[in-house]
Amino acid sequence: MTTLATLATPARAATITIEDTAVGTGNNQVSYSGTWTPCTGCVPSTPNSSYRYSTNYGAIATIRFTGTQINLFGIKGPTSGQAAFSLDGGVPVTVDTFALPLAVSLIYSSGALTQGPHVLQIANLHTRNAASTGFNVAFDRAEVVTDTVPPPPPPPAQTALTIEDTTIGTGNNQVSYTADWIPCTGCVLSPNNSIYHTSGADAVATIRFSGTQINVYGLKGPANGFGTFRIDGAQPVTIDGYAPASSVTLLYSSPILPVGAHTMTFTNDDRRNVTSTGNNIGFDRAEVTTGLNPPPAPPLWAGLRSGKGWESGTYPDPTMNQENLEAFCTWRGTPCDFTLLYVTRNSWANVTQPTDLLQTFATWPGRLIISIPPYPENIGASNATCATGAYDSYWRKFGNLLNTYGRQDSIIRLAWEGNGDWYQWSATDPTDYINCWRHVADAINSTAEPDPTLAWALNAHYSQNPPSHNAMDMYPGDAWVDSVDLDAYDAYPPSPTKEAFDTQSDAVGGLNYWYNFSRTRNKIFGVGEWGVASGDGSSGGGDSANYVQWMYDWFAAHAGTGFAYEFYFNNCDPGNVGSNLHRPIASTCIYRNPNAAARYRQLYSAS
Repeated sequence: MTTLATLATPARAATITIEDTAVGTGNNQVSYSGTWTPCTGCVPSTPNSSYRYSTNYGAIATIRFTGTQINLFGIKGPTSGQAAFSLDGGVPVTVDTFALPLAVSLIYSSGALTQGPHVLQIANLHTRNAASTGFNVAFDRAEVVTDTVPPPPPPPAQTALTIEDTTIGTGNNQVSYTADWIPCTGCVLSPNNSIYHTSGADAVATIRFSGTQINVYGLKGPANGFGTFRIDGAQPVTIDGYAPASSVTLLYSSPILPVGAHTMTFTNDDRRNVTSTGNNIGFDRAEVTTGLNPPPAPPLWAGLRSGKGWESGTYPDPTMNQENLEAFCTWRGTPCDFTLLYVTRNSWANVTQPTDLLQTFATWPGRLIISIPPYPENIGASNATCATGAYDSYWRKFGNLLNTYGRQDSIIRLAWEGNGDWYQWSATDPTDYINCWRHVADAINSTAEPDPTLAWALNAHYSQNPPSHNAMDMYPGDAWVDSVDLDAYDAYPPSPTKEAFDTQSDAVGGLNYWYNFSRTRNKIFGVGEWGVASGDGSSGGGDSANYVQWMYDWFAAHAGTGFAYEFYFNNCDPGNVGSNLHRPIASTCIYRNPNAAARYRQLYSAS
């Protein structure tokens, strides 16, 4: 992730101020999607005694303005996380809003813009550095320069201790390079306009420093490969430097270290993922935390464990427990960020008070995605009754249960695959489905604090319901949906060729169709279930390594632009999709896909 290269002081020219309370979709107004909580009269004080903050992934504030520069003020503090700023639909810039002490601060400056209308979006990434204890992203106000020529920006902001790529030597707080490293000035935006890079196998940059933590910023791009970080000879950490576009970003953040001198190496592994065209790695700078009191350790489930550009996980087949989950994640060679869980659907107690399930994963250091029906099956409940609010009290208890187990950051797949015809909550009457969905969402959000991410989860391709066969007719609405979620298997229809895969992705109900819809609604997008489909006979694509490759390529291409998570649904039960990659054949496990398994493991172990 990148830190802000240049920060502007509050505008000195003719300006207008857009406060957090100037809500609307017009010029010089701000609109909010996802959960943004107003805070009036809170600490720290602001000019209008008000600001708004979010904690959930994908919460977006959109500011429309006319001018030649925008400076955005928010809250920096010990519980603050990282935000992405995108101007006029451009490549997002990631800003870390953690700081000590708590203060109103300038957190983004656009630099000089052409005179005219512009749109700035602020998205909560639900990520943080190791020193932060929260994921807050806050908006206080924006100051827009309206002069034809904006004032010049000030010099780059300085950090407490920065080791630049040009600080060469073998002493403390310096970097040394083996022969294959090449300096490049003006190649990519960075604070000192310089980076060092190499494509040489086993080329090493060595950084000697004194401090309690080090964050390393370097180059990601279309020709970048894998590099390995190692501190004081300890366990190595490998990163993938590939990205569709070149930029300087955070490559590595160390754990909290003992006070004193340390040595870190950054080595070229001479390999790359299948999308990259080269084996380059690049070093821009290191930022070192100094002082006798190191920042607190992060909570158990902070950060992306997989090392991917999106959150990745699986279903813990055959029984939902940590042992089965970790068996898959260990087999694939990369930790899982999420686990996909399903509540038992036979009673209100099991549906809305799944204490055994949450207790089973209470110590697991990742996030949960939980699939819940709007009511238990086979008890006479219905969408029509749900739509009246009759079940709200059950769902308020569910929200409180998330609080009890500290799992409010979960993604909740409510009434999943409702566009099919195989569940009792299918949208045979879209109005009842929508109103039921809204009641459940409102009830959960009324007690869970902060709100979980509520996912509208659909089955890919053809919609058996609603009767119009147009799933848009059952959309619960922007005020209730946080994420658009798709279940995408290589079946109904399968993808025998890349051309077929692309055609189906673009068609109504396909990957690109629903991804594009999510972007128009300012929602994050996830693939809640996916896999090969040997269990679907001639309607499925069988043991297809190509399908695994095409899905992975799609994930990599859309990471960072609204695509947030995916889960491989590993299952080999008789009568199911037959997507199994790693469990051995047995009487209860009748499908295995060795070709797909080999490709999946190759792709996911390269993190």
